[in-house]
Amino acid sequence: MSEPRLSVEELKVEFRGQNGAGVRAVDGVSFDVHDGEVVAVVGESGSGKSVTAMSVLGLLPKNATTTGSIRLGGEELVDAGLEALEAVRGRRAAMIFQDPFGALDPVFTIGFQIREVLGKHFPSLTGPERRQRVLDLLTAVELSEPEKRMSAFPHQLSGGQAQRVVIAMALACEPELLIADEPTTALDVTVQREILDLLIGVRERTGTAVLIITHDMGVVADVADRVVVMRRGRIEETQTVHGLFTRPTAEYTRQLLSSVPRLGAGDRQGVVEGHSVLVLDEVSVEYRQRFRAVRAVTGASLHIDRGEILALVGESGSGKSTLGKSIVGLAPVKSGRVLVDGVDISSVRGKDAIDYKKRVGVVFQNPLGALDPRYTMGEVIGEPLRVHAGLKGRPLASRVNELLEAVGLEPSWSGRYSHELSGGQRQRVAIARAIALDPVLLIADEPTSALDVSVQATILELFRRLQTELRFACLFISHDLAVVDSLADRVVVMRNSRIVEEGSRNEVLTHPREDYTRRLLESAPIPDPDLQKKRRREREAR
Repeated sequence: MSEPRLSVEELKVEFRGQNGAGVRAVDGVSFDVHDGEVVAVVGESGSGKSVTAMSVLGLLPKNATTTGSIRLGGEELVDAGLEALEAVRGRRAAMIFQDPFGALDPVFTIGFQIREVLGKHFPSLTGPERRQRVLDLLTAVELSEPEKRMSAFPHQLSGGQAQRVVIAMALACEPELLIADEPTTALDVTVQREILDLLIGVRERTGTAVLIITHDMGVVADVADRVVVMRRGRIEETQTVHGLFTRPTAEYTRQLLSSVPRLGAGDRQGVVEGHSVLVLDEVSVEYRQRFRAVRAVTGASLHIDRGEILALVGESGSGKSTLGKSIVGLAPVKSGRVLVDGVDISSVRGKDAIDYKKRVGVVFQNPLGALDPRYTMGEVIGEPLRVHAGLKGRPLASRVNELLEAVGLEPSWSGRYSHELSGGQRQRVAIARAIALDPVLLIADEPTSALDVSVQATILELFRRLQTELRFACLFISHDLAVVDSLADRVVVMRNSRIVEEGSRNEVLTHPREDYTRRLLESAPIPDPDLQKKRRREREAR
């Protein structure tokens, strides 16, 4: 085999804090990436995978100490000077970041930003030549209306369009190595599939070596040739993608794979009591945007019975989160009715409005943003009990401890603050607060999308147990169809502000009626490399 394009040997990265203490983030990592090969580095948050990727381009902060060897095309990059690294960045190795909007400057147009990259590395290009090259790049990444998009600002693009622009910038200098750090995490399944197809197309056309950082085992199965599994800064195992999924050697890898929810594996047998806790009757939600009205939800009707979990799925912009917000008064209902336990929420005032809020719990996507950083976890959970139930003193502390235990946390954690907890622990606290007043309805908006796969599995199991014990109705909003399959009794699909399909979990996910639902299912990555490659061949043959 030829010499590797990227060779990492015994890489160690240590961060030194203000007190002088060091934290080893990467500890003796070694792997290679060859031309035309896709190597995936997987692991949970804190495993060191992103630090490893940033080390390649020398993008770590000043308090980081890097030792070992990183060679790109035979050139050593560890301890390379700034001038040498700047000659590599963008020109020989390029990076695609997780958040495309964070990677783009909001005050400059898309065309200007790509021209700037070309101007830095190819100063001899004339203005018209740079413009044509920008147009060619935007066309190559299949951005719609590329000439028009050149004059657009980042905020005028969707997430998928912005990620295509970032990929175009990364490809501007035809790099030898492309590093993609969680490139599809924030994208819908259909857009995710398009971006992954784009990356694979680049690899096949140019022979570029690709290093992809991800925690999504479905993405790994779809695009990777080899896989490096990291945990706590070390490599647990390195295998071909087929070997990893069929014969994992490390116990940690087996745990990761067993935690991944899979389409078709849902076996929930919920006990639905026939009493409709939530009824939406032709609900429409409308926002004012300058001089025009924007319809976010159009004529939505559904019901959820006591003891039932209804999953609401669809792409970004479909209206699913807005519909959830309308139930708790966070989105303006233009027409239609929202009834909770038979009460039209538009008619509740004063004390009735307070009583209504006690009957509905909400769990948001980002637990860190949902928890007040100034409050201890005991105060966060106790606030609704103090305000709405009038508890204080020992009865309040006792109920808080009960709730912490109910979500699998020690009562002693009541004195901790949100920054002292992991993402999964924060979400457990958010769930404890949501169920504190024994709600009849729980709205969960993408509650696991920001979590690692093993943490996601524990939160889903917690949801199942609490819902079985407490018998609340649940509206579970998600774009992850495998999660929906593992949890829901019924599924509602939204597209462009409207409900387009509704039925039992088995009906919608196994025998969908709508082409749109079928496209969603076909786009969802499955943690099976043989099946993913078969699906890719079928798409290419169309």
